[in-house]
Amino acid sequence: VLRDHTQVCELIGRDLVRCLHELVLVQEFHELWKDSMLGRAAEICRIGMPGWCTAMAVSPEMETQLLFMMNNVRWGNQKRYQLWFARKHLMVPGGEERIPDIVRFICCGYHPTNKVMQSGVIARWAVIGWLLTSCNKSYVQANAKVALFYDWLFFDEGKGNLMNIEPAMLLMVNSVSQYTDITNMLLEFLFLLVENYDVRRKEAIAECVRNAFAVLVKKGVVPSLDILTCCEKLSPMLRQKLVAFLSSASPEETEKTCGQPIDEASKAMDLNNRVCSN
Repeated sequence: VLRDHTQVCELIGRDLVRCLHELVLVQEFHELWKDSMLGRAAEICRIGMPGWCTAMAVSPEMETQLLFMMNNVRWGNQKRYQLWFARKHLMVPGGEERIPDIVRFICCGYHPTNKVMQSGVIARWAVIGWLLTSCNKSYVQANAKVALFYDWLFFDEGKGNLMNIEPAMLLMVNSVSQYTDITNMLLEFLFLLVENYDVRRKEAIAECVRNAFAVLVKKGVVPSLDILTCCEKLSPMLRQKLVAFLSSASPEETEKTCGQPIDEASKAMDLNNRVCSN
């Protein structure tokens, strides 16, 4: 189908590229990638995947149960429902490999209303955090993290959907106090993606990620990035790398994003590094 109807398949958008990347080590898909997709991948990645397409990647039963959790299950009551879902869909042959598609569905296929978000039910970011910690296979967890950050790599404020990138930001911010290792893991992986996902377009991807951070602050998803750049629980190396990464944008934009002047942030990082090295 991909060979014969490439242009039609491209309407799926960037998730077509994501899925083929996961399969590129399979000989048949590697040849398909070289023949049909390699030269067009960057262009296809500019197209966001429609929400209804992400729903097609999970079964109707999965979708119903996930939506029930995120619309009806209140904080504190989620464990029994998570176990119910895991036994039914994840603890079966091939079930764990579905997690990246489930993450994409949660990010892009379900955008809760303000009423739902304020109702005390379990948030999307928390469900994704649980799914990430449910991965026993390293390659599945890596693919799930790619699924979580994928829209960051191509984010365009004019065309991108804030709700697609919100879960990753909230997962990092809300994990930093009690589950710092999750925030460290996600930040480290995000930098790995920026550096290695598409080396030829590294600068363009870096700019998209900076835009994602800036828009998340601008739209009030988080008040500032102080919780990441100034949190002593986080890896000093990652904090320093984040400040340096954001500093690659214009000083004005970086100051708006971080919530403090760049010079002050840099001095604070230098002080933290001296303290940590003693």
